[in-house]
Amino acid sequence: MRHAQVAALAPPMLAGLAAELDHAGELCARLEELVSRLVVAVDGEPKQLALSEAQTLDVLTQHLAGLSIFTRGLSHQIATARNVDPDAVLAAVPLSDLAARLRTCLYDAALAPPPKDEGSGELDLF
Repeated sequence: MRHAQVAALAPPMLAGLAAELDHAGELCARLEELVSRLVVAVDGEPKQLALSEAQTLDVLTQHLAGLSIFTRGLSHQIATARNVDPDAVLAAVPLSDLAARLRTCLYDAALAPPPKDEGSGELDLF
């Protein structure tokens, strides 16, 4: 494929990937709901395990949402802007650790600007 063909395919491919990430997040949220119901139904060590897994599913759901925001933002910029500004797209990703890892993929790690704050940006409500 030529560069022009790749450039033409990039926006719909990234938009499609964002939609698939949204779908995966919805499935993950359903699993999270199931685990939450199990937490209510059990006691002791199984309850602690279910709580831990519910937190893991919550982090995974947030991670998928962040990836979707990133890919959808790139898709939009490629389709509508003269220049692509990945930093602007990364600024919209709510999980700072995820944004930092994506930034490292986009830039040489030594050149990547540091995150604005020291917190992970991840919030667990359990």
